[in-house]
Amino acid sequence: MELDLLDKKILYELDLDSRTPAIRIAKKVKASKETVIFRINRLVKNGFIKGFITTLFTSHLNRFYYKLFYKFTKTNPEIDKKIINFVRDYEKTAWFGSFEGSYDIAFLILAESVYDLDDFLSEFRNLFGDYILEQEIHTMTSVHRFNLKFFYQTKRTIHSKYPKILKEPKIDKIDYEIIKGLANNSRITILELAKRLRIDSGTVIYRIKKLKQKEILGTHILAINFDKFKVQHIQINFKLRNNKSIDKIIEYFSHHKNATFATITLGKYDLAVELVVNDNQELRQILDKLKERYSNEILDHDTFLIIKEYKVTWFPYHM
Repeated sequence: MELDLLDKKILYELDLDSRTPAIRIAKKVKASKETVIFRINRLVKNGFIKGFITTLFTSHLNRFYYKLFYKFTKTNPEIDKKIINFVRDYEKTAWFGSFEGSYDIAFLILAESVYDLDDFLSEFRNLFGDYILEQEIHTMTSVHRFNLKFFYQTKRTIHSKYPKILKEPKIDKIDYEIIKGLANNSRITILELAKRLRIDSGTVIYRIKKLKQKEILGTHILAINFDKFKVQHIQINFKLRNNKSIDKIIEYFSHHKNATFATITLGKYDLAVELVVNDNQELRQILDKLKERYSNEILDHDTFLIIKEYKVTWFPYHM
C-alpha cells in the first residue's frame, strides 16, 4: 500500500489529536466522513497505525521512567526469545525496542522509586545475569514529544512537555479505568467508556476533564510503524558541556521535521533525541548541521538504530 496525500493529511491530523472525530478530520482534509473512516481503518489494517495512544504525565502519578540499555554476550535464539518475552511482558515496561549499535536492547520501566526498579533488576539479573555484558541506566527527568512531521510538512508544530515534579495522584478506581482505557485506545468513545464502567456519560466527561486539569492525562497521539514508512528510527544520546544548552537544543528539534521525542536524562548522557531519517546520508546531514550550530555545547554523542519496537504504552501503572 502506497500512501497518498489524503492518507498523510489524515495521519497528521490524528497525530495532533487522535481523539478528533472523523467528521472534524473530514472538514480539515476536505473529504467525506465515510472516506476518512475508511482510510483510518485501512491504515490500521495495513499496519501503518499501531495504536491510538493518550500520553500521561507520569510524574503526576508519582512515578519516573528509567531507561535501561543492555549489551549481551553468548546468547542463542532461545535465550534471546526468553529475554524479549520477559521484558515485553513485565507489567511496568512502557517501551521496549531492539537496537543496532553499542547496545542490543533498550526499554523503559515506570517505577515508583529506585527500590521499585531494583526489584526488576534483581529478577532480571537472576534470570539473565550470565549473558549481560554491559548495562546502562538513565533516569528520565523530563519528556518532550513533538508531533510527527516527517511524512507531511506544514508550519504547525506541537511540542508537548511533561513535567518532572512528582505528585501523589488522587484518583479512584473509576479514574484509573478511564486513564487505562484512554491510554491504550485514545479513540474510544465516551459511550464505550460509560458502558464499560457502568456509569453515565456525563460522569465520564466530567472525570476526563478533571484528569486533564490535574495534568494526569496528556495529549492524544499515534503510535505508528516506522518500517511501513520506509524510514529508519534513530536515537541519539548527547553528552553536553552543561545543562544550559539542553533547552536550546530541544527547542531546535521541536521544529525539525525529523524529530519525534527528546528526553532529559540523568546518567552517562544528558539528552536523548529520537528521529526518523530516510538513510544514513540524511542522518549525517542532520548531525553536521547540529554540530555546526552547537559545536561548543556538544561534547559527545552516540547513535543507535532502533530495529524493532516490541511494546509501546504510556500506562504500565497499577493501583
